[in-house]
Amino acid sequence: MSFVRLIYASRATVEFQPSSIQSILQAARKNNNQNYITGLLCFNQRGFLQCLEGKRAEVNRTFQRILKDPRHENVEIISFQYSEKREFESWNMGYLQNNQIMRDLLMRHTGSAEFLPLTLIPEDAFAILKDIRDMMGEIAAEEA
Repeated sequence: MSFVRLIYASRATVEFQPSSIQSILQAARKNNNQNYITGLLCFNQRGFLQCLEGKRAEVNRTFQRILKDPRHENVEIISFQYSEKREFESWNMGYLQNNQIMRDLLMRHTGSAEFLPLTLIPEDAFAILKDIRDMMGEIAAEEA
């Protein structure tokens, strides 16, 4: 089966409050589970980097909702590609905030510890997201 993978970056608007991330994650996990969308979200107080995977129509509908969300601005598609397999199969919406793990990953992939998702090239964005997936999987395995 063919899937699409959409990676986008955006900037948080003034409407975004620190408490907004929980409502975003709650809604995303519910909607993504219903629509068979998998993915991962990285966030700091200024920006978002997100990957959405699934059937093209479902990913496009989800992305259209994001474009209308007043908490996002300057939404830019970093990458859109077809794939035969999901990279985030176990994640209906994984999440990592800007912390030391994120800064270390950014330094490794971009040479800077600053999270500037709108400046990422497709290869770096995808590599960072996959590394986060792998590290979160390791942490979950250790906690089990």
